[in-house]
Amino acid sequence: MKYKIEHLEYYIQKPGVTISLIVTLFSTILLMGTLVCKEFRIQNFESAAILSLLFEVLYGIGLSFIILRKKEKYIHLTPFLILNWLIGCFCLNTFIPIFHDLPIWVYLITAAFCLSNFFIYRNSDESRNISFPFFINGLSFAIILYFAIYLIPIMPLSCLGILALGLGFYGLVPAFVIIIHITTIIRYFSRNKNYSIYFGAGFLVVLFGLILFTIGLSIESRKIAQSATMKSFDENDDFPSYISISQNLKPNFFNEILLKKDIVYIPLHNIFSFEGFNSFGTKQFNERKTHNPFISIAYLFCKDLNISNDDRINILKSNFDKRLETEEQLWSGENLLTKSIKEDVKIYADARLAYTEVTMKIVCAEDSRRDREAIYSFQLPEGSVATSLSLWVNGIERKGVLTTKEKAKAAYNQIVGVESRDPSLMQWREGNKVVVKVFPVNFKNPRTFKCGFTTPLKVKNNEMKYQSLSIKGPNISNAETISRIQTVGNTKIETSKDFELKNKYYINESKGLDNWEAYLSLTKVPSSFTWKNKIYEVKDIQQTVISFSPSEIILDLNSSWTTKQIESFVNLNKKNFFVFINGEKKEINKDNFKAIALDFEDLHYSLLPLYKISQNSLIITKCGKFSANFEELENSNYLKKIKTGAKERHLKVINISSDINPFWQTVKEQKYVNYFQTSLNNSLKLIDQNHFILFKTAANTVNIEPANIAITESPLHNTAKSTGPDHIYRMYAFGKVLEEQVKIQNDSLVQNQYVDLAKDANIVTPISSLIVLETDEDYKNNGIEKNVDTLGNASVKNDGAIPEPHEWLLIILGSTILFFYYRKNKKQTI
Repeated sequence: MKYKIEHLEYYIQKPGVTISLIVTLFSTILLMGTLVCKEFRIQNFESAAILSLLFEVLYGIGLSFIILRKKEKYIHLTPFLILNWLIGCFCLNTFIPIFHDLPIWVYLITAAFCLSNFFIYRNSDESRNISFPFFINGLSFAIILYFAIYLIPIMPLSCLGILALGLGFYGLVPAFVIIIHITTIIRYFSRNKNYSIYFGAGFLVVLFGLILFTIGLSIESRKIAQSATMKSFDENDDFPSYISISQNLKPNFFNEILLKKDIVYIPLHNIFSFEGFNSFGTKQFNERKTHNPFISIAYLFCKDLNISNDDRINILKSNFDKRLETEEQLWSGENLLTKSIKEDVKIYADARLAYTEVTMKIVCAEDSRRDREAIYSFQLPEGSVATSLSLWVNGIERKGVLTTKEKAKAAYNQIVGVESRDPSLMQWREGNKVVVKVFPVNFKNPRTFKCGFTTPLKVKNNEMKYQSLSIKGPNISNAETISRIQTVGNTKIETSKDFELKNKYYINESKGLDNWEAYLSLTKVPSSFTWKNKIYEVKDIQQTVISFSPSEIILDLNSSWTTKQIESFVNLNKKNFFVFINGEKKEINKDNFKAIALDFEDLHYSLLPLYKISQNSLIITKCGKFSANFEELENSNYLKKIKTGAKERHLKVINISSDINPFWQTVKEQKYVNYFQTSLNNSLKLIDQNHFILFKTAANTVNIEPANIAITESPLHNTAKSTGPDHIYRMYAFGKVLEEQVKIQNDSLVQNQYVDLAKDANIVTPISSLIVLETDEDYKNNGIEKNVDTLGNASVKNDGAIPEPHEWLLIILGSTILFFYYRKNKKQTI
C-alpha cells in the first residue's frame, strides 16, 4: 500500500500531470452534468457541453503539440489526451446525436478503457507487472473499435468539419485512438508476451459474449421469419396478418428485443449509409429510443422479420403486456418518479367485498421547467370496478366527475393538449384494467392523486382471499409504501406480507409495491344496501346442474396442454371430440391425439372461430395469461363474426385453468358463451355424466362469481334497512353494464340508459370515465355536468352514500333554517 501511494505521488510530480488532472476532473464533471440534464430533459444543457468542449479543444491542441515535440518527456500524458478526446466526443454527441442515446454501460466500459491506459502508458524504465490492466484494456477496447467502425461513413465530413472550430475532429477521434493505442501496446507485447495473452483474452471475452448473444438472437429471428412464411400459406382473411405470428411467438428476452427493432433499439442496417432511421408507424410506443452497440451489431446477423412497426407493437401488447407503453400520451412521461404510495384497504367480510384506496405522490426527478404527463395502469382482480378519483389542485382535493368516456377523453385532450392545465382522467380497459392519467407534473409542482376500487373477495375452500392490486407506472419500485388493512366486524385475517396490528389496523411499511394476499374465514351473514326505494341484497350464488349432451366437444388446445390432459379427455369414449387447426375442424381420438398435440406445441394462445362451432357444443379450454383482446381485433372480420354469430349458438365453455386471458375474459363478460371454471377432474366428471353447471340468472340479479355471491335488486319494504356498504350497489350496477355490453354497443338509447346507471353508482365502465378538472368553469366549457343525487366518489371513511358539496350546502342550509325556526318558536313560547 505504501509503495502504491509513493508511486502515485511520483506520478503526480511528473510534468503536466497536475494541470491535466484539473482539466480532466473539470471536463468529467461537466460531461456528467450534461448527461444528467439530457437524461432528465432539463433545458439549456447544451451550454455545459459547449463549455466542456472549449476546454477539451484548447487542452487537446496544446497537449498534442507538446507530446509531438517532446515525446519522451510527456508520453505519460497520452492517457489524459485520449480520455479528454473521448470526453469531448461524448459532449458533442449530446447536441449532435450521432450515436443517439447510449446505455450507461457504454460510458462505464469507455471509462474502464481510459483508466487502464494509465497503468499501461508508462515510461519504459518502469517494469511492474500490469497483466490485469491489459485484460481490462482488451475487454474495453472493443467499444472503441465499434465507435471507429461506426463513424467510417462520416469521416469525410469530419475532415471538412475540422475547419468549423475543429469540431469535425471528434468524428476521427476513435480512429486516432486505435492507431495510437495499437502502436503503443505492440511495444509492450514484444517485451512481454503475457501482456498480449491477457489483452487478447479480454477482447475474446467480449467477442465470445457478442457471438453467443448474436446466435441466440439470430435463431429466434429465423424462427419468427419461418413461422411467418409458413403461416402466409394459410389463407385466413378473418384475422390481422400479425395474429398468427403472435399466437406462435413465445415471450422471451430475445423475442422482445427483435420486436423492438426500430421502435426502441436503433439498428445499423447498412453501416455505411445510415438507412432505416426513418422507419415509423402510426402507433405510439412510450419508451425511449436507445443505441445499444451489442444489439445493433446482432441485428446485422438476424433475419428480417418483415413485420411492420404497428404489427410489432400489437404483438408486444398481446404477448409481453406492453399495453401501458402504447397508451396515448400527449406529453412526455420521462424522468417521473412515484415518491410515495398509500394503500388503504377496507374489508367488508359479510358482503364479501373490499374497497382499496390508493394515494400516490408523483415527482419529477430533476429541476425541469417542462411539464410531464404521468400514466398509471391498474390490473384489478376479476370482477373489480373503479369507484373514485381525486386530484389535489393547489393543495385542495378535487373529486372526479363521472361522465361518458367520449366527453371525458375530449375534455382531457383539450385541456392537456391545447390549454396545458390540470386534469386527471380514469379510463376502463379490457382485461380488468384501469388507466389513470395525471397532468402536469414538474420539479416545482409534484402531484398527488387518489383512486379507489371495489373488489370482490375470491372464495375457495371455505376461505375468502383479498388480492392486492398490480400497478404499473413511473418508477414505482423505489416508492415509500405504507399499507393499511381494516376490517368491518371482528374478523381475523392472515396475510402473505408482514403486517403489524396497531390500534385495530394492520400496518406494513415497505419499498415499492409488492403483490400480497389477505385470507379470511368464509362468512354467511346476509348483507344489504338501500338506495332510491330499492334494496340490494347479497346472497349466496345459486348454481344449478343441468343435463347437457353437447352436439360436439371442442378441445381448445394450445402449448399449455399436456399430452396426459388431452389423453384423459379422448379416453372418455365420446365420439364427438374435435379440434380446430388453421380454422378447420378435425376429429381427435385415441389414435391421433399425440400427432395432433404436436401441431399445437408452439401455439401459445388460440382464437377459436366460435361462429363456426355447432350449436349447443361444449368447449374445453386451458387459458394462459396473455392473448390479443377485442380492442386489438376491433376491425377484423373475425370479431365481426363473433359479435354477430356466436351468441345464438348457445355454446358452453369449461376452463380447466385458474387463469383467464383477455380474449376469454371479454367473451365471458359479454355473455357470448356460458362459462364455468373448474378443475380437470371435475370437468371429466361433468362430461361423463352429461352435466353442466350454470349460475342462476334473473333480470334483477347480478352474479359475482369470484366471491360466490349474487346481488339482487328488490323494491324497498318497510322493515328493510342497510346493513352493508354502498359498494354492494356499485357492484350491482357494474355487473349490469357488463352484462349488456353487446346491446349498449348497438343501441344508443340503451347506452344512455346505462350511462345514467354508471353515473348513479359512480363507476368506471366501458362507456363511462372519471375526470377531474381544475375549475367548475372547465366542466361547463366541456359540456360535463356534475352529477346530482348519486352515490358519488367512494371513500374508505364512509360506507354509505356520500353527499356531494352542493348537497352538503343544502343540508347545512336546511339545518340552519330549522335551528332559527326552533329558536323563534321557543321565544314565542316563553
